[in-house]
This record gives sequence, C-alpha cells and structure tokens, in this order.
Amino acid sequence: MLNGEKESMKSYGITNIGKVRLKNDDSFYCSDGKKGLYIVADGMGGYKGGELASKIAVATAVEELKDTDEITPEIASTLVEKIRIYLEDEVKKNPSLRDMGTTLICALSHGRDFSCLHIGDSRAYHILGKRIQQLTEDHTLVNILYKSGVLEKEELPNHPKRSVLMKAISLYGDNEADVFNFNLDKEEYLLLCSDGLTDQLTNTEILNVFKMHNEPEKIGKELVRLALESGGRDNIAVVVVKA
Repeated sequence: MLNGEKESMKSYGITNIGKVRLKNDDSFYCSDGKKGLYIVADGMGGYKGGELASKIAVATAVEELKDTDEITPEIASTLVEKIRIYLEDEVKKNPSLRDMGTTLICALSHGRDFSCLHIGDSRAYHILGKRIQQLTEDHTLVNILYKSGVLEKEELPNHPKRSVLMKAISLYGDNEADVFNFNLDKEEYLLLCSDGLTDQLTNTEILNVFKMHNEPEKIGKELVRLALESGGRDNIAVVVVKA
C-alpha cells in the first residue's frame, strides 16, 4: 500500500468528437475521494469497434480497480487481460469487430500518491508550477524510430506513420502495459488525454492553459476549445486532476 495524505483530489473530465470524425471513440472516467480513479481510453477499429473498445476498457478498469489501493504490474496485467478477453467475446459475436482495440491510461490516487497503468499513445502529464512533464512514453512506431536515431524529434508531429501503435489492448500484438508511480503536491496537476489533444497542441500551449486557469473544469474546457480551434482532426478526451 502506498502512503500519502488522505486528501481528495478535484477533477474534471470532458470529451469531444472533434471536427472531422463521425463518431467519438474516446472514453473517460474520473472519481474523486480519498481514493480517486482517473481514466482515458482511445479506441480504434472501424465502425463501432473503437467506441465499443474504449467503453469496455473504461468500464472494466473501474470494476477491477474499485477495491485496489495501488496498481501493481500484476494488477495491470490482470486488468489488461480481462479487457482483451471482453474484446474477444465481442468479436465472437460480431467478427467484423476483429480489428478493434484501445489505448488506456489509468491513474489511481491514494492520498497524494498515484499509481498508473499506461498502454498506447494516450498521455499523462504532471504540471508543477511553470513546468510540464510527460510521465508516459508513446507506444508508437515513430517514437521507436526517434529513440533509435532514425527520426529527428522535429519530424514526429507530422510524420505519416505517427499514429501507428506498437502497443495497445487488442486481440493481436503486445498487450503489456507500463506501470509507474508518482506524487502530486498541493496545487499541482495531473493531465490525462488522448492524442486528439496532443496532436493539436504543443506542450507549451498546454502549459499556458494551466498558467491562465486554476480550476480543473476551466482548464479542461479551454484545452478542448483550443484543440478544436487548431483543427480538431480527431476525438479529444481530457481529464484534469488538481491536488
């Protein structure tokens, strides 16, 4: 069990279909209290597949983590496998859904201590004062190419393969999630978001919103507004948590 002050967080979640997509494949969940739970999932897989996959992931995470104080690698592995099995059950009923899958970022708070699970390219950021720190690493092809020196950092945002995932929760490929812990001090923030936000806004633009506002609801709404103003090419999901 993690030790931490039993203080509740204050959070706000919002999702938007964007300006291009015909349906919203993003899902989110946020619940405050002495033990808070915050989730973003970004589904994929054609007509209805992505929307269903993200909803299954969020609902399963809420159910599986309700009696847990900390996300351990073992708990993360069990959760991801259960989601995969539920996806498989849906494919058995409707084989046209066989390509569906989802990203998942979950943050579980116990006081001010957080444990997190991450798979895919949805992100977690820690905003502290005038700094923004990305806590997650994108499980994408372009990130692997960047780390191996094939691509320059400046090439990533506009690369034609930037959305190709090397990890996601699906019936195929690598389903292993990253697990990590961190702490939020008073007046610091956690931001969970889908790539519909980070494909439209830079880290600096995101940080500027936190400098302008201090309430999670105002921050969340402004982030979505700016992402839409910048093009809104994808669905957008945002969860803002304030300590």
